[in-house]
Amino acid sequence: MYAIRDAKIRRITEVNGAPCAEVEVYPQEEGESALLAYLTPSSPLGGYDLVKIVRSNASLEVDWYDNSMHDAFVDATDVAFENSAASTAEEDRDAFKQQLLSTGQLYEQLNQRLSEGPLYF
Repeated sequence: MYAIRDAKIRRITEVNGAPCAEVEVYPQEEGESALLAYLTPSSPLGGYDLVKIVRSNASLEVDWYDNSMHDAFVDATDVAFENSAASTAEEDRDAFKQQLLSTGQLYEQLNQRLSEGPLYF
């Protein structure tokens, strides 16, 4: 499992027409690349769905903007979670989402930022 050191909301955007929080996830292990996790509100109230995960190979010191001219940001949603003897891919995905939502004040920040309605841009 991917151990999370910290997570911060980068921005509120849209994915497939729905408001979505882009969250930068910092790994516990040195040398692992950062992830961008996209969370959107779901039912029941206060719940969140993990829409996709993007692996970031960009150096934030050099490549601090979203540069689509190279492969700094690669969609890793399909390969991030795999079936194993201990759990299914869906269980791993849910465990990652729960770990992410319990990191620092992220859950409260998501509730606040995404409750602002259509003014989220």
